[in-house]
Amino acid sequence: MEMNRRFQGWIILLIFLLATYSPPVSAEGQIEPVLLIRLTLKPQVTLRGLGPITLYYRSEKDLAEKLHFSSASWQKVEDAAISHQLSWQVTMVDGQLILHSEQGDLITGDLPILLHNSGSGFELNGADYPGNLILWPDADEGLIILNEVGLEDYVCGVLGSEAYASWSLEALKANAVAIRSYTIHSLGKHDAFDLCAENHCQVYRGLPQAAVFRAAVTATAGEVLTWRGTPINAVYHSSSGGRTRNNEDVWSGLPLPYLRSVEDFDHDGRNYQWPNAYLCSVEELAHGLILPGEQALQVTPIPSVNGERVGLWFGGTSGGRGLKNEELRRLLGLPSANFRVFCYPEQTEITQPIVLPPGASLLFVGTGSGHGVGLSQWGAAALAARGYTYQQILCHYYGTEVDWGNYATAVR
Repeated sequence: MEMNRRFQGWIILLIFLLATYSPPVSAEGQIEPVLLIRLTLKPQVTLRGLGPITLYYRSEKDLAEKLHFSSASWQKVEDAAISHQLSWQVTMVDGQLILHSEQGDLITGDLPILLHNSGSGFELNGADYPGNLILWPDADEGLIILNEVGLEDYVCGVLGSEAYASWSLEALKANAVAIRSYTIHSLGKHDAFDLCAENHCQVYRGLPQAAVFRAAVTATAGEVLTWRGTPINAVYHSSSGGRTRNNEDVWSGLPLPYLRSVEDFDHDGRNYQWPNAYLCSVEELAHGLILPGEQALQVTPIPSVNGERVGLWFGGTSGGRGLKNEELRRLLGLPSANFRVFCYPEQTEITQPIVLPPGASLLFVGTGSGHGVGLSQWGAAALAARGYTYQQILCHYYGTEVDWGNYATAVR
């Protein structure tokens, strides 16, 4: 089969499916949203279709908006298809997108292409991805891969990437509703696609193998949490370390009634205790805080309205900078934002303003994993083991002011 074709330019995006295609409809007659997810894969990708594949291309290179499969801008590549019986290597060289099969077939071009599958999806680097794919060669970012996927399949993929199959069904159902709610709240988080596949949005590694994840998603299909008629920002994390945090103590913004600090039950969770303490010298702190040349730093706890330390202020001769605990976590690579801080080597806890002399360090010791706001995944697992239903688990972490909605009432 001869497949040596050049398309002068390629780029892509997507979201609904052909003009003749009807979007998925749930049992309740609700139209299921279709998403564009930017995948994070190695520079060289191995692709195999799980069913017949049809190629489409777009003559424009700019990725300024979401371009769904139903968009008229996609044009079918006549007399060219990717055999789903073959494995293909996908690379980008000198601005050219290259698809090379194990039998030597070759497709090249510098325009985005859309790979439409009749419903079976694709295998990428050994993982199964439902829906369609867009391969977009970008001069600045290299090969960009987008997955057009229905919401319920996406929720199943995130659940399998963020949770454990050993957790009880009620815990997984609670996670599924939180993931679905967060997803709908976050639609359009990026301009040219809906969400990325990393911690910045949600980890998504394709469809999981364990059937329990699909069971949890199916049992809660369409369910989302809302507040004042809008899907809530249902953030979640691995383990809070004993108590979750108020959203305004972790990030900027006004207090949200459904993101209040509550007791957590994650003490037996895998990520409760930090595996190590973390040591950071004055010099390392000054460099990370962009306060170069400082030999000593004044460290002052930043309290919340109830007196709890929610951050630290660092001052030197050239100025100062205040950081919340979550910002410190990200700056220093700490497991969580729930930590105590000690002056080292004295090992005295910092509860009042203190000056760190040259050669001194800060010692961080803590519990939990993640930002600590919203649903605690290990806490949810513990509550489910105590007999809580998924509705009770969600009410514990998000409060009783939230309402239950569905696609029809919550999609914005």
